[in-house]
Amino acid sequence: MASLSNYLMLLAFVLATIIATISAEETLSQCGEHIGAYCGEQVIQRLKGTDETTMSTTCCYKLLQTGYPCHTRHTIYILENNPELKHANWTELFAKSDKIYHNCDVLTKPGTAEFVATCTENLGSECGIQVYNNLIHDKNITKDCCERLVKTGEACHVAMTKSLIRNPEMRNVDAIQLLNKNTQLFNYCLHV
Repeated sequence: MASLSNYLMLLAFVLATIIATISAEETLSQCGEHIGAYCGEQVIQRLKGTDETTMSTTCCYKLLQTGYPCHTRHTIYILENNPELKHANWTELFAKSDKIYHNCDVLTKPGTAEFVATCTENLGSECGIQVYNNLIHDKNITKDCCERLVKTGEACHVAMTKSLIRNPEMRNVDAIQLLNKNTQLFNYCLHV
């Protein structure tokens, strides 16, 4: 039993070393800026086990927008620096960390890749650009594109917007605000 425990600790150390040495596009502080203190605290509470609920939708989007490598680097940082977790079982905490990320992935999932691809194809690139510009830059959308958007359906519209939000390049966009704009745009198009 002791050798298994030692093996798991060695495995966790090797994993942490590999992840820590991977050349990353962003520093730990850049990752932290994107997820923010409020959402970072939600991760810490779930790692400690003091909060077993799913993270907020906003924080889940932020977590996914920062990406798994940033999430993993933050987990390592938390484990190394939080006195309550420093001597805990890191293997179990990495499993919790993965579960947090997975739960957020499920919560914000736009649908299957095939579904989103079909929706995107049905909307077309010209209208897709108009919808994007409306949501991100408050630009107008033509009546033809509104009709096409309504024809693709609300489920498609939501799925495409969720896919957009999950893109790391959208990390500075407020996910909930964008989803609300998404609903407003669809409702507007219903009445055009």
